[in-house]
Amino acid sequence: MGERDDAGSVDRVIDCVCFDFDGTLVDSLDAAFNAYQVVGPAFGCVPLTREDLKGLRGLHLREVIQALGLPFYRVPRMAQRMRQAMRAELMETPPVAGIAEVLDAFARPGRRLGVLSSNAESSVRDYCARHGLERFDFVVGGASLFGKSGALRRILRRQSLQAGALLYVGDELRDLEAARAVGAAFAAVGWGYTALERLAAAGPDHLAATPAELLALANSLGSAPR
Repeated sequence: MGERDDAGSVDRVIDCVCFDFDGTLVDSLDAAFNAYQVVGPAFGCVPLTREDLKGLRGLHLREVIQALGLPFYRVPRMAQRMRQAMRAELMETPPVAGIAEVLDAFARPGRRLGVLSSNAESSVRDYCARHGLERFDFVVGGASLFGKSGALRRILRRQSLQAGALLYVGDELRDLEAARAVGAAFAAVGWGYTALERLAAAGPDHLAATPAELLALANSLGSAPR
């Protein structure tokens, strides 16, 4: 089954579905929060409570960084330290409930599945092996926080894909922006780092408030014809 683009005039056949990792496949917010309590003070960031997280979920990542009082030039180093600090807890955090069934539904004959993450490729593969999510044809790790569009372009090249044949699934506005930058379709999920309302206002191609809604999308796409 094809998929209409925003103009409603061109059918997309989705040959590849690429997933963000943190917040999309795994609910890593607690691990990130706990890592922040350790790493944040060393970078001069403002104290953060769990109640504060509710307000931050309505913001773009750039706005979050500003709210935390972190100079942008220090972002790459802090992101690296955060990933190191949260790795152990992340490995013990179960996948989002129902996500395995979602992956099975997307994995139709002729369609590839992938992961794009700022985490190291080895960490993502270790996590998937530990939690029974070994369904991916490729894993791309080490993407910079604001460099996902470049990573998506490399995926298109390496997988010999047209942009219109790629569906990117993510939980943040920067994921949506990356998909738009390369011409891919985007499915926003509402259980991750960015609030569903903020994602909806940005106009994604698809919006899933729950894994069940993402599963319905997977079933509606059907098999990619060959």
